[in-house]
Amino acid sequence: MSPVSIRHRAAPLVALTAVLLIGLPAAARAQADGPPQDPASETPAAEPSELDAAAWLAGCWRVESSDGRNAAEEQWMAPRGGLMVGMSRSVRGGEARGYELLTIRVAEGRLVYHAVPSGQAPADFPARHATDGRLEFVNSEHDFPQKIAYTRHGDDQVEAAVFGEADGSEPAFVIPYQRVRCPG
Repeated sequence: MSPVSIRHRAAPLVALTAVLLIGLPAAARAQADGPPQDPASETPAAEPSELDAAAWLAGCWRVESSDGRNAAEEQWMAPRGGLMVGMSRSVRGGEARGYELLTIRVAEGRLVYHAVPSGQAPADFPARHATDGRLEFVNSEHDFPQKIAYTRHGDDQVEAAVFGEADGSEPAFVIPYQRVRCPG
């Protein structure tokens, strides 16, 4: 790649960085000044959304072998702007073997789990069931998996079950996550 094309591609990033750096001090001053003086000018609280049913999944989750060489990790951001963003990583023998980039959003009035697994095409899984304690996403047209379910067990445990068939009663595998402190 020629130096000209590198500079050309970097230009938008430099411009965005400049805008952010110029705007951040003003935003910090506005936060430091406190809330607006006129309560009528405040934006009303957002209406509850279907996404709130998945809010309990926010945080960091991990399961690992006793020697720490095998692990599965998943991390979810809290709902904001109509979207939850997540990521996962599996480690075997001390080496990363797979990862996924994930989102949960509302589309056409229902939750949709969007997965972009390493080395595979992205896939959407609409929610079949979504409550404060169980999320079940199904795409019977997908090869594998066809169903992904998260079940909450208290505040510090989540079981992720992956099913080969949408209506299969037995999961292909289950990941028993424990809540952990998110990396800083």
